Amino acid sequence: MMSKDRRPVTATAGAAAAAAAVALAGALSGCGLIGLPQNQSAELAEWFTVSSPVFRDGRDLPTRYACGTYPGGQGRTPPLRWSGTPAGTRSFAIVMDDADSAYVHWVIAGIDGTTQQIVEGAKLDKTVEGLNTGDKVGYTPPCPPRNERHRYRFTIYALDVPNDTPLFRRGASLEDSLGAIAEHTVGRGRITGNFGSEQAR
Repeated sequence: MMSKDRRPVTATAGAAAAAAAVALAGALSGCGLIGLPQNQSAELAEWFTVSSPVFRDGRDLPTRYACGTYPGGQGRTPPLRWSGTPAGTRSFAIVMDDADSAYVHWVIAGIDGTTQQIVEGAKLDKTVEGLNTGDKVGYTPPCPPRNERHRYRFTIYALDVPNDTPLFRRGASLEDSLGAIAEHTVGRGRITGNFGSEQAR
């Protein structure tokens, strides 16, 4: 369903999409949010609140959301909630990355614009997932090396396209998927959870 009707981010998308992808890739190595929205008003003001019932921003992620090499790690996606999204929001995308290793763990788009939360381990209908840094489709849980502590950012993007208009194909490259998200961003929010070090294997 996604592949035939998708709107590819290729040469026909022009220099804007290419520049967006470059901006996103560059931001992965820094301390800011992934990417800059193409809409200038969004860049300046359109932030919204992201929270979770299981951890606070800047605090520890519970171990069950980590990889299975940690005792109790189940590799599940955490529950997330958001509010205050800007007018014109028609769908959402989520990008989860490791701020300390420039590793993208999850790229998903096509979440309905009326959605305000996802539950733990959610299986979201009518969505599309791109490749992560490990060249896998879907969510890869936190799994920092022994004696390291990393920051994991869940960034939610409000988009100006409806969820039934796929931004990219399933398994799209990070350049394509992140570039398409940046091109259509009208607002964004983030929550960060820490994991590692004392949560020893």
